[in-house]
This record gives sequence, structure tokens and C-alpha cells, in this order.
Amino acid sequence: MRLITLIAPRLLPTLFGLSLLGAAPFAGASTEGARYEACASCSPRDMAWSEGEFDQIYLTANPGPANLQPQELPVDTLSHALLLLKVESKGKPVGLFDDDSASSLARGLALALAKAGPQQDVIFFVVSRGNSGVLGTKVGTSGRAFIDRTGLNLIVGEAQTDFIGAYRATRRAREFNFGSRAKASKVVLSSEGMQHPRTDSVILSVTPNTPKNTILAPAMPTQYQPAPVAAPLPVARDDKFYAAQEERLKALKRLRAQDLITEEEYAAKRADILKSL
Repeated sequence: MRLITLIAPRLLPTLFGLSLLGAAPFAGASTEGARYEACASCSPRDMAWSEGEFDQIYLTANPGPANLQPQELPVDTLSHALLLLKVESKGKPVGLFDDDSASSLARGLALALAKAGPQQDVIFFVVSRGNSGVLGTKVGTSGRAFIDRTGLNLIVGEAQTDFIGAYRATRRAREFNFGSRAKASKVVLSSEGMQHPRTDSVILSVTPNTPKNTILAPAMPTQYQPAPVAAPLPVARDDKFYAAQEERLKALKRLRAQDLITEEEYAAKRADILKSL
């Protein structure tokens, strides 16, 4: 007993140290308090906005036609538009964002789109409680945004993905899909009164505060733009033309003589005919 009493105090620090090693995350894992990397390929210098541990927005290269950016958008209007978005979940439409995530994302998008250039898209990752209430597990939504002549385009790559549990257990971030202009994701969006060029995208009608480029046209997919109206061909001024105008003047005079038209109508139509000569 005396031997154990003498040895035990010396072993306690060693045992305590071993217990700490067993509880520590494995090599290569993220440290507590570090930002979640939803986009592992993104550079920190490309980050345009962040909030809390998870919410983040980056600027990325746009290989397509030039965007109408930068633009300054009203945060309140943008937040309201985001709250109208629904996503198909288990066969029925549910709100894509809650109040907090819609407000947070609206602030981030407004800042990012005011910084973005014509050859840049905005990619975002934001967490919300989805439709499970204040006690529900947080879920992640990722996507892409850009402004063109149709309006503010929003493409959703992943919607309400449950990732927190796996991240807390392993401390390893899961890279999210931010959507693509070339190929639609599996997300199915819906909303009242908004254009949907694809199932995973929507055009938000948000008017810029102070446009820095061309003012946005009404939200209309490019493929539905009306074709330009061709200019009328010039009319040949020959004998047949003048004979036709003479007959028109005679017919107009007969209508006036029979009181079928008023003097004002007669004078206006006669002036039109004479103007064409």
C-alpha cells in the first residue's frame, strides 16, 4: 500500500496527458474555431464576405459572357426575395432559407455583387435551420449568383444538406457543389412570379440602388427576347401610287359629303394622305 501511495502521484500527470492526447483531433484535422472550408479550391484572397463559423462568399472567374457587375442591390428587397424561394423536399416544396439565413445571405450577396467585376461570379455557402425550427440541426446551402440583362441569377448547387454532425465528429470539411452555368444540379426550386430558366435556378427581380453599369432589363430569359422588327420597305412613287392616292382623296370627300365622318376626321385623314405624297 505504501508503494502504491508513493507511485500514484507520479503517474497522475502522465495519465492526464495521455487522456488529452486521446481526446485531441487526429492529424490534419481542422482546429476548433477555424473557418469551415466549403470551397477547398477557393483562395482566402477571393473571399468577399464571411459571417460566423460557416457563412462565406467568394468571387470566382466567370468563363461566360460578361456580367453587368458591379451592382449595388437593396438588402431588404433581396432578403424578401430569398424568403420566397422554395425547394422540393420529400415530394413537397419547403422554404429554402429561414429568416436568419435569408437576411445573412442578402447582406453577403449585396456586398459581393458590389465588388464583383464583369468576369466574376459570386459563389456562396450559408447555413440555416431549414424547416426543423429553432431546435433543428443546421443545414448547408451552396450556390452561384451573377447579374446579367435578365436580372439577378441564382443557381443552387446543394440545398439544405445535413453536414454538421459529420463535421463535428471528424473536424473534416466537406466541399460543396456551388452550381454550374453549363449543367443543372439535382436541386428543384420553385417560387411565385419568378422566372426559372432551369429547375435549379431562378431570376430574382431586384432593382439596383445605384447602377454602376447598364440598368437591368425586366427579368426575361435571353431566349425569349423578341426579335427586332424589320423596317418597312420604301414605297415606289409611280403613276399607280398617285392614282391610288387620288382615289383615296375622292372617297374621303364622299364620306364627308354624306356626313359619315366629321370635319375634323376628314381634315386629319386628308393631311395623312397628302403627307405620303
